[in-house]
Amino acid sequence: MAITPPWPKPLPYTANVLRRLKRGWSSWFGLLNEWDFRIALGELNLLGLRVFLVNDRTLLRRVLVQEVDAFPKHPYTLWILEPLIGRAIFSVNGDEWARQRRLVDQAFQVAQLEQVFPAMEAAKEAMLERLLQQPPDLGDCSQQGSEIDIEAAMTWVTADVIVRTILSRPVQEGEAREVFEAFGRYQRKAARALILRFARLPRRWVQRSLTRDALVIRQWIQGVIEERLAQPEAGVKDLLGALLAAVDPQTGSSFTTEELVDQICFLFLAGHETSASALSSACWLLALDQEAQAQLHAEVVSLPEVVTYQSLRQMRYGAAVFQETLRLYPPVSFFIRERVNEETELSVQSMEFPQQAPSTSRCPVGSLLTFSPWVIHRHDDYWPEPHQFRPERFLEGTASNQEILCRKEAWLPYGLGPRKCPGAAFAQQEALLVLAELIKHFQLFPGSEDPGPQWTGRLTLRSASGVVLKLVPRSVVKN
Repeated sequence: MAITPPWPKPLPYTANVLRRLKRGWSSWFGLLNEWDFRIALGELNLLGLRVFLVNDRTLLRRVLVQEVDAFPKHPYTLWILEPLIGRAIFSVNGDEWARQRRLVDQAFQVAQLEQVFPAMEAAKEAMLERLLQQPPDLGDCSQQGSEIDIEAAMTWVTADVIVRTILSRPVQEGEAREVFEAFGRYQRKAARALILRFARLPRRWVQRSLTRDALVIRQWIQGVIEERLAQPEAGVKDLLGALLAAVDPQTGSSFTTEELVDQICFLFLAGHETSASALSSACWLLALDQEAQAQLHAEVVSLPEVVTYQSLRQMRYGAAVFQETLRLYPPVSFFIRERVNEETELSVQSMEFPQQAPSTSRCPVGSLLTFSPWVIHRHDDYWPEPHQFRPERFLEGTASNQEILCRKEAWLPYGLGPRKCPGAAFAQQEALLVLAELIKHFQLFPGSEDPGPQWTGRLTLRSASGVVLKLVPRSVVKN
């Protein structure tokens, strides 16, 4: 039986722009209202800036796939992230982005999934060792396990995966904690910085508040890169080596040292932060849905004792669990584009009254277009029972025709089009490996007295209170 897990409900509509901005101060979810989950296209004049919320599937493809150059990344993306990732691939546009994408794609082709599997496996083994060392809670003899913040555990293991993959060495406890805390502060400040930028505060003021925490992360990553480059023989086949060797076929250029630091900063943060968010959500959902957890456990124990790159690909139900998690709790809940060059019209067909003529809105140059996987994945007109956790939506033979269509047109945790995340396959392989190890050794339960995650929308989806679960060793469960 499908469950309907709690989620931050949208607030009532208000036409007061300042009140809306105040509601979004701590979490960008506060900018949404209940109507946003029903409409095809929303419009708002935000202190002189024309803002659109795009939910229509045809318009999604127009902006993200068909007319990418006319709707590039909005400058706010760069302004909010520049202190942290510089001018990395995620936030730049045009020829600068195209060159970086060619180099990054080339590096990912060299550092293939099968090649990085041993690094992922080593991080997974280190995670298991840490979890098995947790002191048990003996209060309930039937569930003698450890209560932990699974969000913190997933943040550590995903950071360890990405550092081993990129730089051929593990993350140490002290440095992990310092970097995670700095990024947590950056996240909180970034959410507020965007609100301040909407209020027309100067860019340098907005970025100044972010620089101190960004430097903690950038200096650490630069130091690790220098350490790795001093011992090139230690990891010639890692992603850093592939990035160093990449040559753009069109310009003959490679990444400069500064560009390399920017790219590694982005790959580290994107690679571990979004995966940590998704894995935390997946573990919580499985703790709530014991039937789904039992089905995943049955699939895991049917695999060979030693999970390999090939056997991991047999986890069809595990993949469906992860994909449904990304639908309900997408790590990147919002992304934005800008209209450039010339004014255009945005036409959408009414979902409620499809027989009517399409409605049209004027989209001036400089308009901000928002795309929210958080909204689209829960939209009333797309997904049947949109708030239910049902991995079967992503399994062949059990998904409805509507769900199959939505998987193609209304599921975008990695984005769409040429700017779709190049690490999607990496993220799924990592997630399946970690989930398989967790479910093989532990049964997951909600924390005994924990009210549940307090989901907050910032740069990524996180819980303001952590995600507390009880991990009961399978040997205890059997006994």
